[in-house]
Amino acid sequence: MLVEVCVSSMSSIKNAATAGADRIELCSALELGGLTPSAGFIRQALDLNILPIHCLIRPRQGHFFYSSEEITLIEQNIKNANLLGCQGVVVGMHNNKFKLDIPLLKKWKSLAGSMFITFHRAFDVLINPEESLEQLIELGFDCVLTSGQNENAIDGINNLKSWNEKFGLQINIMPGGGIGIDNCKIFKAAGLSSIHLSGSKIINPIKIPKEVNKELSFLNKPLKDSDTNILRQVVQSFKFS
Repeated sequence: MLVEVCVSSMSSIKNAATAGADRIELCSALELGGLTPSAGFIRQALDLNILPIHCLIRPRQGHFFYSSEEITLIEQNIKNANLLGCQGVVVGMHNNKFKLDIPLLKKWKSLAGSMFITFHRAFDVLINPEESLEQLIELGFDCVLTSGQNENAIDGINNLKSWNEKFGLQINIMPGGGIGIDNCKIFKAAGLSSIHLSGSKIINPIKIPKEVNKELSFLNKPLKDSDTNILRQVVQSFKFS
């Protein structure tokens, strides 16, 4: 049983380790669904040396149909993650027909080398997901992060269970999206061996001096960190109960 935590801060990595999580998906901008973290952040995360670091490779928010320039950036970021020493990368895409671009993904798998490779929630917009799973297995992908083609994984539980029963011995089906203390046991009961979550809460804002204009929008964006207590409860429920 494995618990992966998506994080965008050093403190969240430490909190995840303290809670007993197994792996980190390293991101920036989780409020946008996660983007590729900076090289500096990746280095710091690896230097902690407390949990395996899998780096999200996503150049922008929005859909997963990428321009040639964006594809070049994705490929450079896969190379960078490999050179820096990440244990895994998390990638995803679709073509303009919302299907997999097999030659492109084959190239990305090659660039990843020996790193663990996960196909992220771009999977949730693919047409014919079972065909896509067969293709990802053929390409040598290790894992698919998916909410069962729903906004939240709990609503996609029937798809997740079905895919796991059909393909789970060949590729890890990892639920993600809206997973927390209240529902993590449902995925375990359905036979799924891993889950993905942030386990976050809003952290205390900084104290703003009266001379500063408090109405500035960037001062009022809530900041979140993965919370040790939330994650510890999920780990205990999913892995040990």
